Amino acid sequence: MKLPHCFGSLLLTVLIGCSSTDQRNPVKPILKVSENSRYLIFENGEPFFWLGGTTWGMSEWLTREDIDYYLDNRKEKGFNLVQISLFWGKRVDDPVNFSINPPNAYGFQAFVEVEGEPVPCQPCIMEGGTPQSPNDYWDHVEYIIQAAEKRDIIVALLPVWGRRYVNATHKGFSSNLFSIQAMNGYGNFLGQRFQDYSNIIWVMGGDVAADAGGDFLHHYRSMAEGIITGITGETVQWDEESPLWDYALMTYHPDGTPLLNSSEWFHNDPWLDFNMIETYQSRNMVYKAVQHDYILDSPVKPTVMGEPAYEGERKPTGFSTGVQMRRQAYHSFFGGAAGFTYGAFRDKEGNGPLFSPYEGWKKLLDMEGANSMKFVKSFCLNHNWPHWIPVHDMIMSNLGNGEMQKVAVIAESTGECFIYYPDNSHSQLELSKYFKEAEKVFVQWFNTASGTYSVKSQLAVSEEDIYLSPPADWSEAILILSACIGR
Repeated sequence: MKLPHCFGSLLLTVLIGCSSTDQRNPVKPILKVSENSRYLIFENGEPFFWLGGTTWGMSEWLTREDIDYYLDNRKEKGFNLVQISLFWGKRVDDPVNFSINPPNAYGFQAFVEVEGEPVPCQPCIMEGGTPQSPNDYWDHVEYIIQAAEKRDIIVALLPVWGRRYVNATHKGFSSNLFSIQAMNGYGNFLGQRFQDYSNIIWVMGGDVAADAGGDFLHHYRSMAEGIITGITGETVQWDEESPLWDYALMTYHPDGTPLLNSSEWFHNDPWLDFNMIETYQSRNMVYKAVQHDYILDSPVKPTVMGEPAYEGERKPTGFSTGVQMRRQAYHSFFGGAAGFTYGAFRDKEGNGPLFSPYEGWKKLLDMEGANSMKFVKSFCLNHNWPHWIPVHDMIMSNLGNGEMQKVAVIAESTGECFIYYPDNSHSQLELSKYFKEAEKVFVQWFNTASGTYSVKSQLAVSEEDIYLSPPADWSEAILILSACIGR
Protein backbone atom coordinates (compact mmCIF):
# COMPACT_ATOMS: atom_id res chain seq x y z
CA MET A 1 0.00 0.00 0.00
CA LYS A 2 1.27 3.46 -0.90
CA LEU A 3 1.70 5.59 2.22
CA PRO A 4 1.12 9.35 2.15
CA HIS A 5 4.07 11.66 2.12
CA CYS A 6 4.88 12.67 5.69
CA PHE A 7 6.74 15.48 7.33
CA GLY A 8 9.38 13.35 8.97
CA SER A 9 12.28 14.41 6.73
CA LEU A 10 11.58 18.11 7.22
CA LEU A 11 11.16 17.54 10.95
CA LEU A 12 14.62 15.99 11.03
CA THR A 13 16.02 19.11 9.35
CA VAL A 14 14.33 21.26 11.95
CA LEU A 15 15.72 19.27 14.85
CA ILE A 16 19.26 19.36 13.46
CA GLY A 17 19.10 23.07 12.70
CA CYS A 18 17.61 25.36 10.10
CA SER A 19 19.49 26.05 6.93
CA SER A 20 20.72 29.62 6.51
CA THR A 21 19.70 29.39 2.85
CA ASP A 22 16.05 28.82 3.78
CA GLN A 23 14.34 31.78 2.08
CA ARG A 24 10.98 32.80 3.52
CA ASN A 25 8.80 35.86 3.45
CA PRO A 26 6.94 35.54 6.73
CA VAL A 27 3.70 37.43 7.25
CA LYS A 28 3.12 39.18 10.55
CA PRO A 29 -0.25 38.71 12.24
CA ILE A 30 -2.94 41.27 11.51
CA LEU A 31 -3.28 41.86 15.26
CA LYS A 32 -0.82 43.04 17.88
CA VAL A 33 -0.87 44.24 21.48
CA SER A 34 -1.87 47.86 22.09
CA GLU A 35 0.65 50.40 23.33
CA ASN A 36 -0.80 50.31 26.85
CA SER A 37 -0.78 46.47 26.77
CA ARG A 38 -4.46 46.22 27.69
CA TYR A 39 -6.08 45.00 24.46
CA LEU A 40 -5.36 43.95 20.89
CA ILE A 41 -5.29 46.26 17.89
CA PHE A 42 -5.11 46.01 14.13
CA GLU A 43 -2.05 47.26 12.29
CA ASN A 44 -3.74 50.65 11.77
CA GLY A 45 -4.28 51.06 15.51
CA GLU A 46 -8.01 50.25 15.50
CA PRO A 47 -9.01 48.28 18.63
CA PHE A 48 -9.93 44.62 18.14
CA PHE A 49 -12.96 43.71 20.22
CA TRP A 50 -12.49 39.97 20.74
CA LEU A 51 -15.88 38.23 20.52
CA GLY A 52 -15.14 34.57 19.95
CA GLY A 53 -16.90 31.24 19.69
CA THR A 54 -15.67 27.78 20.66
CA THR A 55 -16.05 25.09 18.02
CA TRP A 56 -13.12 22.98 19.11
CA GLY A 57 -13.88 20.06 16.81
CA MET A 58 -14.49 22.08 13.64
CA SER A 59 -11.63 20.62 11.59
CA GLU A 60 -12.59 17.06 12.56
CA TRP A 61 -16.38 17.17 12.19
CA LEU A 62 -17.47 19.81 9.70
CA THR A 63 -17.63 19.85 5.91
CA ARG A 64 -16.74 22.98 3.96
CA GLU A 65 -20.44 23.79 3.62
CA ASP A 66 -20.98 23.45 7.38
CA ILE A 67 -17.96 25.63 8.08
CA ASP A 68 -19.42 28.35 5.87
CA TYR A 69 -22.79 28.00 7.63
CA TYR A 70 -21.22 28.38 11.07
CA LEU A 71 -19.01 31.32 10.15
CA ASP A 72 -21.83 33.18 8.38
CA ASN A 73 -24.07 32.77 11.41
CA ARG A 74 -21.40 34.00 13.79
CA LYS A 75 -20.41 36.96 11.65
CA GLU A 76 -24.06 38.06 11.47
CA LYS A 77 -24.10 38.09 15.29
CA GLY A 78 -20.94 40.18 15.54
CA PHE A 79 -18.49 37.38 16.31
CA ASN A 80 -15.02 37.96 14.88
CA LEU A 81 -13.04 34.96 16.15
CA VAL A 82 -13.38 31.18 16.35
CA GLN A 83 -11.38 28.87 18.62
CA ILE A 84 -10.60 25.41 17.23
CA SER A 85 -8.31 22.53 18.14
CA LEU A 86 -6.47 20.86 15.29
CA PHE A 87 -5.84 17.60 17.14
CA TRP A 88 -8.67 17.16 19.62
CA GLY A 89 -10.33 13.79 19.09
CA LYS A 90 -13.88 13.47 17.85
CA ARG A 91 -16.27 13.64 20.78
CA VAL A 92 -19.72 12.16 21.03
CA ASP A 93 -21.94 12.37 24.09
CA ASP A 94 -24.32 10.13 26.08
CA PRO A 95 -22.06 8.49 27.02
CA VAL A 96 -19.07 10.75 26.45
CA ASN A 97 -16.56 9.12 24.13
CA PHE A 98 -13.49 10.27 22.21
CA SER A 99 -11.49 8.83 19.35
CA ILE A 100 -7.79 9.42 18.74
CA ASN A 101 -6.58 10.63 15.34
CA PRO A 102 -10.08 10.41 13.85
CA PRO A 103 -10.75 10.95 10.15
CA ASN A 104 -12.33 14.29 9.34
CA ALA A 105 -15.52 14.77 7.33
CA TYR A 106 -13.63 13.75 4.16
CA GLY A 107 -11.93 10.68 5.64
CA PHE A 108 -8.49 12.24 6.17
CA GLN A 109 -6.46 11.76 9.35
CA ALA A 110 -4.12 14.34 10.84
CA PHE A 111 -1.19 11.97 11.46
CA VAL A 112 0.28 8.79 10.08
CA GLU A 113 -0.36 5.76 12.30
CA VAL A 114 2.13 3.05 13.14
CA GLU A 115 0.65 -0.06 14.74
CA GLY A 116 -2.54 1.86 15.44
CA GLU A 117 -0.85 4.79 17.17
CA PRO A 118 -0.62 8.26 15.58
CA VAL A 119 2.92 9.55 15.13
CA PRO A 120 2.90 13.29 15.97
CA CYS A 121 6.11 13.97 14.06
CA GLN A 122 4.49 12.68 10.86
CA PRO A 123 1.48 14.72 9.71
CA CYS A 124 -0.29 13.01 6.81
CA ILE A 125 0.31 15.04 3.64
CA MET A 126 -0.86 14.08 0.17
CA GLU A 127 0.31 15.94 -2.90
CA GLY A 128 -2.03 17.84 -5.19
CA GLY A 129 -4.88 18.89 -2.97
CA THR A 130 -6.23 22.40 -2.41
CA PRO A 131 -8.36 23.94 0.34
CA GLN A 132 -11.36 23.87 -2.02
CA SER A 133 -10.64 20.29 -3.09
CA PRO A 134 -8.76 18.72 -0.18
CA ASN A 135 -7.00 15.41 -0.32
CA ASP A 136 -5.50 15.57 3.17
CA TYR A 137 -6.40 16.84 6.62
CA TRP A 138 -4.28 19.97 6.40
CA ASP A 139 -5.88 21.14 3.15
CA HIS A 140 -9.17 21.17 5.05
CA VAL A 141 -7.64 23.15 7.92
CA GLU A 142 -6.45 25.67 5.37
CA TYR A 143 -10.02 25.94 4.06
CA ILE A 144 -11.15 26.95 7.56
CA ILE A 145 -8.48 29.64 7.76
CA GLN A 146 -9.34 30.97 4.31
CA ALA A 147 -13.10 30.89 4.96
CA ALA A 148 -12.57 32.85 8.17
CA GLU A 149 -10.24 35.32 6.45
CA LYS A 150 -12.89 36.09 3.81
CA ARG A 151 -15.28 37.04 6.61
CA ASP A 152 -12.71 39.08 8.59
CA ILE A 153 -12.69 36.43 11.31
CA ILE A 154 -9.62 35.50 13.33
CA VAL A 155 -8.83 31.81 13.91
CA ALA A 156 -7.40 30.93 17.31
CA LEU A 157 -5.64 27.65 16.51
CA LEU A 158 -4.89 25.24 19.33
CA PRO A 159 -2.48 22.70 17.78
CA VAL A 160 -3.07 19.85 20.23
CA TRP A 161 -5.44 19.30 23.16
CA GLY A 162 -2.87 19.16 25.94
CA ARG A 163 -5.19 17.59 28.48
CA ARG A 164 -5.41 14.47 26.33
CA TYR A 165 -2.19 14.17 24.34
CA VAL A 166 0.53 16.09 26.21
CA ASN A 167 -0.10 16.09 29.97
CA ALA A 168 -2.57 13.21 29.47
CA THR A 169 -4.63 13.99 32.57
CA HIS A 170 -8.08 13.26 31.10
CA LYS A 171 -8.73 9.98 32.89
CA GLY A 172 -9.78 7.25 30.50
CA PHE A 173 -9.27 9.39 27.39
CA SER A 174 -5.56 10.22 27.41
CA SER A 175 -2.30 9.23 25.76
CA ASN A 176 1.16 10.81 26.17
CA LEU A 177 1.80 11.20 22.46
CA PHE A 178 3.84 14.41 22.35
CA SER A 179 7.39 14.68 23.62
CA ILE A 180 9.16 18.03 23.87
CA GLN A 181 10.88 17.24 20.58
CA ALA A 182 7.59 16.31 18.89
CA MET A 183 5.95 19.53 20.12
CA ASN A 184 8.73 21.52 18.49
CA GLY A 185 8.54 19.62 15.22
CA TYR A 186 4.75 19.77 15.03
CA GLY A 187 4.85 23.49 15.80
CA ASN A 188 7.41 23.94 13.04
CA PHE A 189 5.21 22.08 10.57
CA LEU A 190 2.18 24.23 11.41
CA GLY A 191 4.13 27.48 11.30
CA GLN A 192 5.56 26.68 7.87
CA ARG A 193 2.30 25.22 6.53
CA PHE A 194 0.26 28.33 7.43
CA GLN A 195 2.93 31.04 7.36
CA ASP A 196 1.07 33.04 4.69
CA TYR A 197 -1.98 33.76 6.87
CA SER A 198 -2.20 36.80 9.11
CA ASN A 199 -5.54 35.93 10.74
CA ILE A 200 -4.12 33.27 13.10
CA ILE A 201 -3.62 33.37 16.86
CA TRP A 202 -1.62 30.42 18.19
CA VAL A 203 -2.94 28.88 21.40
CA MET A 204 -0.79 26.50 23.44
CA GLY A 205 -2.25 24.25 26.13
CA GLY A 206 -5.70 22.78 25.74
CA ASP A 207 -7.86 22.64 28.86
CA VAL A 208 -4.94 21.81 31.12
CA ALA A 209 -2.72 23.32 33.79
CA ALA A 210 0.78 23.39 32.38
CA ASP A 211 2.13 21.54 35.42
CA ALA A 212 -0.69 18.99 35.66
CA GLY A 213 0.65 15.44 35.82
CA GLY A 214 4.22 16.74 35.93
CA ASP A 215 6.24 19.65 34.61
CA PHE A 216 5.14 20.15 31.01
CA LEU A 217 5.97 23.85 30.72
CA HIS A 218 8.82 23.19 28.34
CA HIS A 219 6.60 21.13 26.05
CA TYR A 220 4.49 24.21 25.34
CA ARG A 221 7.48 26.52 25.22
CA SER A 222 9.09 24.19 22.70
CA MET A 223 5.98 24.31 20.54
CA ALA A 224 6.05 28.11 20.60
CA GLU A 225 9.67 28.02 19.49
CA GLY A 226 8.82 25.57 16.72
CA ILE A 227 6.01 27.72 15.36
CA ILE A 228 8.35 30.69 15.02
CA THR A 229 10.95 28.52 13.29
CA GLY A 230 8.30 27.28 10.89
CA ILE A 231 7.13 30.79 10.07
CA THR A 232 10.48 32.55 9.82
CA GLY A 233 13.10 29.86 9.22
CA GLU A 234 14.99 31.22 12.23
CA THR A 235 15.44 29.81 15.71
CA VAL A 236 14.53 31.55 18.96
CA GLN A 237 14.57 30.46 22.60
CA TRP A 238 11.40 30.66 24.69
CA ASP A 239 13.01 33.03 27.24
CA GLU A 240 14.70 35.24 24.63
CA GLU A 241 13.47 38.75 23.92
CA SER A 242 13.46 38.78 20.14
CA PRO A 243 11.69 40.53 17.24
CA LEU A 244 11.03 37.06 15.85
CA TRP A 245 8.14 36.72 18.30
CA ASP A 246 6.38 39.50 16.38
CA TYR A 247 5.64 36.99 13.61
CA ALA A 248 3.09 35.15 15.73
CA LEU A 249 0.49 36.14 18.31
CA MET A 250 0.41 33.57 21.11
CA THR A 251 -1.38 32.63 24.31
CA TYR A 252 -2.15 29.56 26.47
CA HIS A 253 -5.50 27.86 27.18
CA PRO A 254 -5.73 26.61 30.81
CA ASP A 255 -8.05 24.13 32.52
CA GLY A 256 -10.61 26.26 34.33
CA THR A 257 -9.29 26.04 37.88
CA PRO A 258 -10.28 29.39 39.42
CA LEU A 259 -7.43 31.91 39.45
CA LEU A 260 -5.03 29.38 37.90
CA ASN A 261 -4.67 30.50 34.31
CA SER A 262 -1.93 31.19 31.75
CA SER A 263 -0.40 33.92 33.91
CA GLU A 264 0.41 31.29 36.55
CA TRP A 265 3.13 29.68 34.41
CA PHE A 266 3.96 31.90 31.44
CA HIS A 267 3.21 35.53 32.30
CA ASN A 268 6.87 36.58 32.03
CA ASP A 269 7.66 34.49 28.95
CA PRO A 270 8.33 36.67 25.86
CA TRP A 271 6.32 34.34 23.58
CA LEU A 272 3.10 34.83 25.59
CA ASP A 273 1.53 37.98 24.15
CA PHE A 274 -1.59 37.91 26.30
CA ASN A 275 -3.16 35.81 29.03
CA MET A 276 -6.17 33.56 28.64
CA ILE A 277 -8.66 32.57 31.34
CA GLU A 278 -11.05 29.65 31.63
CA THR A 279 -13.85 29.62 34.23
CA TYR A 280 -15.90 26.83 32.65
CA GLN A 281 -17.11 25.39 35.95
CA SER A 282 -17.10 28.65 37.93
CA ARG A 283 -19.62 31.24 36.77
CA ASN A 284 -19.15 33.01 40.10
CA MET A 285 -15.44 33.57 39.47
CA VAL A 286 -15.40 35.45 36.16
CA TYR A 287 -14.90 38.99 37.47
CA LYS A 288 -12.41 37.90 40.11
CA ALA A 289 -10.38 35.88 37.61
CA VAL A 290 -10.17 38.74 35.13
CA GLN A 291 -9.23 41.21 37.86
CA HIS A 292 -6.50 38.83 39.02
CA ASP A 293 -4.77 39.16 35.65
CA TYR A 294 -5.67 42.83 35.14
CA ILE A 295 -3.66 43.98 38.15
CA LEU A 296 -0.52 42.05 37.16
CA ASP A 297 2.37 44.21 36.06
CA SER A 298 6.03 43.85 35.11
CA PRO A 299 4.90 43.24 32.45
CA VAL A 300 1.31 44.36 31.88
CA LYS A 301 -0.41 42.07 29.38
CA PRO A 302 -3.94 41.86 27.99
CA THR A 303 -6.17 39.09 29.27
CA VAL A 304 -9.01 37.31 27.47
CA MET A 305 -11.87 35.26 28.88
CA GLY A 306 -11.26 32.30 26.61
CA GLU A 307 -13.80 29.81 27.97
CA PRO A 308 -16.57 30.69 30.43
CA ALA A 309 -19.43 28.39 31.42
CA TYR A 310 -21.34 27.41 28.28
CA GLU A 311 -24.94 28.19 27.51
CA GLY A 312 -27.00 25.05 28.01
CA GLU A 313 -27.11 22.13 30.36
CA ARG A 314 -23.84 21.19 31.99
CA LYS A 315 -22.90 20.00 35.47
CA PRO A 316 -21.77 21.31 37.93
CA THR A 317 -22.84 24.78 36.79
CA GLY A 318 -26.29 23.58 35.80
CA PHE A 319 -28.25 25.01 32.91
CA SER A 320 -26.70 28.35 31.94
CA THR A 321 -29.25 30.67 30.36
CA GLY A 322 -28.93 33.73 28.18
CA VAL A 323 -28.77 36.12 31.12
CA GLN A 324 -25.96 34.09 32.65
CA MET A 325 -23.98 34.32 29.41
CA ARG A 326 -24.44 38.09 29.45
CA ARG A 327 -23.34 38.26 33.07
CA GLN A 328 -20.13 36.45 32.22
CA ALA A 329 -19.48 38.71 29.24
CA TYR A 330 -20.07 41.97 31.09
CA HIS A 331 -18.13 40.81 34.13
CA SER A 332 -15.24 40.10 31.75
CA PHE A 333 -15.22 43.49 30.03
CA PHE A 334 -16.01 45.45 33.20
CA GLY A 335 -13.13 43.61 34.86
CA GLY A 336 -10.68 44.80 32.20
CA ALA A 337 -10.67 41.90 29.73
CA ALA A 338 -9.56 42.36 26.13
CA GLY A 339 -12.08 39.81 24.91
CA PHE A 340 -14.74 37.21 25.62
CA THR A 341 -15.42 33.84 24.00
CA TYR A 342 -18.95 32.42 23.98
CA GLY A 343 -19.67 28.71 24.08
CA ALA A 344 -22.73 26.45 23.98
CA PHE A 345 -23.20 22.92 25.26
CA ARG A 346 -26.71 21.53 24.73
CA ASP A 347 -30.26 22.80 24.60
CA LYS A 348 -33.14 21.33 26.60
CA GLU A 349 -34.02 19.04 23.69
CA GLY A 350 -30.57 17.46 23.82
CA ASN A 351 -29.14 19.00 20.65
CA GLY A 352 -25.40 19.53 20.74
CA PRO A 353 -22.86 19.99 22.01
CA LEU A 354 -21.96 22.87 19.75
CA PHE A 355 -18.28 22.73 20.61
CA SER A 356 -17.93 19.21 19.15
CA PRO A 357 -20.12 19.98 17.00
CA TYR A 358 -22.51 17.04 17.19
CA GLU A 359 -26.20 16.07 16.82
CA GLY A 360 -28.28 19.05 15.82
CA TRP A 361 -25.55 21.58 16.55
CA LYS A 362 -27.02 24.14 14.12
CA LYS A 363 -30.02 24.59 16.41
CA LEU A 364 -27.69 25.89 19.12
CA LEU A 365 -26.37 28.75 16.99
CA ASP A 366 -29.39 30.93 17.75
CA MET A 367 -29.67 30.49 21.50
CA GLU A 368 -30.60 33.58 23.51
CA GLY A 369 -27.08 34.17 24.85
CA ALA A 370 -25.52 33.95 21.40
CA ASN A 371 -28.05 36.39 19.98
CA SER A 372 -27.41 38.90 22.75
CA MET A 373 -23.63 38.95 22.26
CA LYS A 374 -24.16 41.58 19.54
CA PHE A 375 -25.61 43.88 22.22
CA VAL A 376 -22.52 43.32 24.39
CA LYS A 377 -20.31 44.25 21.47
CA SER A 378 -22.29 47.32 20.39
CA PHE A 379 -22.49 48.72 23.91
CA CYS A 380 -18.78 48.30 24.56
CA LEU A 381 -17.70 49.77 21.23
CA ASN A 382 -20.19 52.66 21.43
CA HIS A 383 -18.98 53.63 24.89
CA ASN A 384 -15.19 53.81 24.60
CA TRP A 385 -14.52 50.29 25.85
CA PRO A 386 -10.73 50.41 25.25
CA HIS A 387 -10.51 53.27 27.77
CA TRP A 388 -12.51 51.66 30.57
CA ILE A 389 -10.92 51.49 34.00
CA PRO A 390 -12.53 49.26 36.64
CA VAL A 391 -13.53 51.17 39.82
CA HIS A 392 -14.54 49.65 43.11
CA ASP A 393 -15.78 52.42 45.41
CA MET A 394 -18.81 53.83 43.60
CA ILE A 395 -21.29 51.17 44.75
CA MET A 396 -21.89 51.71 48.45
CA SER A 397 -24.49 49.05 49.26
CA ASN A 398 -26.12 45.90 47.91
CA LEU A 399 -23.02 45.10 45.87
CA GLY A 400 -23.88 41.42 45.45
CA ASN A 401 -21.32 38.67 44.94
CA GLY A 402 -20.25 36.08 42.41
CA GLU A 403 -22.24 36.24 39.20
CA MET A 404 -24.68 38.62 40.95
CA GLN A 405 -22.01 41.23 41.75
CA LYS A 406 -22.54 44.77 40.50
CA VAL A 407 -19.42 46.13 38.83
CA ALA A 408 -18.42 49.58 37.61
CA VAL A 409 -16.01 51.23 35.20
CA ILE A 410 -15.13 54.77 34.24
CA ALA A 411 -14.29 55.68 30.63
CA GLU A 412 -11.03 57.57 30.98
CA SER A 413 -11.49 59.39 27.67
CA THR A 414 -14.97 60.80 28.39
CA GLY A 415 -15.46 60.66 32.14
CA GLU A 416 -18.63 58.58 31.73
CA CYS A 417 -19.37 55.95 34.38
CA PHE A 418 -21.07 52.62 33.75
CA ILE A 419 -22.44 50.26 36.37
CA TYR A 420 -23.54 46.76 35.44
CA TYR A 421 -26.55 45.42 37.34
CA PRO A 422 -26.73 41.64 36.78
CA ASP A 423 -30.26 41.58 38.18
CA ASN A 424 -33.02 44.04 38.99
CA SER A 425 -32.04 45.26 42.43
CA HIS A 426 -31.23 48.65 43.90
CA SER A 427 -27.88 50.01 45.04
CA GLN A 428 -26.63 53.07 46.88
CA LEU A 429 -24.13 55.10 44.85
CA GLU A 430 -21.42 57.61 45.71
CA LEU A 431 -21.10 59.98 42.75
CA SER A 432 -19.33 63.05 44.10
CA LYS A 433 -15.84 61.52 43.80
CA TYR A 434 -16.25 60.94 40.05
CA PHE A 435 -18.28 64.03 39.17
CA LYS A 436 -16.56 66.67 41.28
CA GLU A 437 -17.28 69.62 38.97
CA ALA A 438 -20.84 68.68 38.04
CA GLU A 439 -23.92 69.61 40.02
CA LYS A 440 -26.01 67.16 38.02
CA VAL A 441 -25.51 63.98 35.99
CA PHE A 442 -27.41 62.49 33.11
CA VAL A 443 -28.88 59.11 34.00
CA GLN A 444 -29.73 56.50 31.37
CA TRP A 445 -30.25 52.75 31.37
CA PHE A 446 -29.17 50.20 28.76
CA ASN A 447 -31.23 47.02 28.54
CA THR A 448 -28.64 44.27 28.11
CA ALA A 449 -31.27 41.73 27.07
CA SER A 450 -32.76 43.79 24.22
CA GLY A 451 -30.02 46.28 23.33
CA THR A 452 -32.33 49.29 23.92
CA TYR A 453 -31.88 52.49 25.93
CA SER A 454 -34.19 54.30 28.33
CA VAL A 455 -34.95 58.01 28.10
CA LYS A 456 -32.31 60.19 29.78
CA SER A 457 -33.06 61.91 33.08
CA GLN A 458 -31.04 64.11 35.44
CA LEU A 459 -29.92 63.64 39.01
CA ALA A 460 -28.30 66.04 41.46
CA VAL A 461 -24.81 64.90 42.45
CA SER A 462 -25.09 66.57 45.86
CA GLU A 463 -27.98 64.40 46.94
CA GLU A 464 -27.14 61.98 49.70
CA ASP A 465 -28.22 58.35 49.75
CA ILE A 466 -28.74 58.01 46.01
CA TYR A 467 -30.49 54.69 45.40
CA LEU A 468 -31.00 53.47 41.84
CA SER A 469 -32.34 50.30 40.27
CA PRO A 470 -33.11 49.28 36.66
CA PRO A 471 -36.56 49.87 35.17
CA ALA A 472 -39.14 47.61 36.80
CA ASP A 473 -39.66 45.11 33.97
CA TRP A 474 -35.97 44.66 33.03
CA SER A 475 -34.08 41.53 34.07
CA GLU A 476 -30.68 43.27 34.15
CA ALA A 477 -29.17 46.53 32.89
CA ILE A 478 -26.25 48.94 32.66
CA LEU A 479 -26.51 52.34 34.33
CA ILE A 480 -24.91 55.15 32.28
CA LEU A 481 -23.84 58.29 34.13
CA SER A 482 -22.40 61.39 32.45
CA ALA A 483 -21.81 64.92 33.71
CA CYS A 484 -24.29 67.73 32.97
CA ILE A 485 -21.59 70.39 32.70
CA GLY A 486 -22.99 73.96 32.55
CA ARG A 487 -26.58 72.88 33.16
